[in-house]
Amino acid sequence: MKYGLYYNHNLIGDILLVIFNPNAIPTKIITKDNIVALYKEEELIGYNFLDISEDIKIKANGYIPLINHEVTDILNHMLKNAGLLELDYLDDSGFKVAKIVKMEEHPDSDHLHICSVDVGEAELLQIVCGSFNAKEGLKVVCAMPYTFMPNGQIIVPGELLGVKSDGMLCSGRELNLPGYDNVRGLYILDDNYVVGSDFFRY
Repeated sequence: MKYGLYYNHNLIGDILLVIFNPNAIPTKIITKDNIVALYKEEELIGYNFLDISEDIKIKANGYIPLINHEVTDILNHMLKNAGLLELDYLDDSGFKVAKIVKMEEHPDSDHLHICSVDVGEAELLQIVCGSFNAKEGLKVVCAMPYTFMPNGQIIVPGELLGVKSDGMLCSGRELNLPGYDNVRGLYILDDNYVVGSDFFRY
């Protein structure tokens, strides 16, 4: 099951948040040891690991795109002891190095572009993008469908003004990159990045 990881000591204290469904409001809360399990009816929607620094030292300040298997094993040991559902390994962040191979203007918009995007898979993704600096040939970062974003949202395939869109091309601000809080436009990559690779492994 996919999930997002978030830790911000300054804002919420020494708590690691694991979010499975960012849009659900909990109707049931179960606390076992230092773990708070959140449910909507019977659906598990998240965990709060309290006082997490007693077990794991976390340097993140917000969204955590990847954790290694050793950290997941520690969390799963805690969950197992509490009789709770264990976590799957996060082997990729969901953010791929991509290339815009074709772009045309949206017929019903004056600023949206319909992009054909190479993410290293057999078929190109179609993504509707509104960034002013989008153009053919650029290497950018693509949030794949069902990827958790740093702001807690999840990317769900859908339509923009009637055109199918499977994923999102990202700005530096949307990727939570330092120094990009007020920078508009897609985050552009250089030729050292390999299409299809995980952006957060660089």
